[in-house]
Amino acid sequence: MSGMSNPWDDEFDPSATARSTLRWAHELGASTLGEAYDMLDQLEVSNDVPEVLGHDGRVEDVRDELQFGIDTLGPDAALTTLL
Repeated sequence: MSGMSNPWDDEFDPSATARSTLRWAHELGASTLGEAYDMLDQLEVSNDVPEVLGHDGRVEDVRDELQFGIDTLGPDAALTTLL
């Protein structure tokens, strides 16, 4: 690898919905991708879903997307590098 490129280039490029979810998790104290993923169950039962995901967003879609991110980058990837 040459230089310090964005770690998401050509690997994991979170959708707007996923980024919104990562911001939500970060605001609630998550610092890694794995922690944000673990908080999806909490999001699912909260009243924040429309605010975080919009009216068309689905927690399952975000779950799949974050799982791909974990598979690509590992669960310890810092949220601050993704937001």
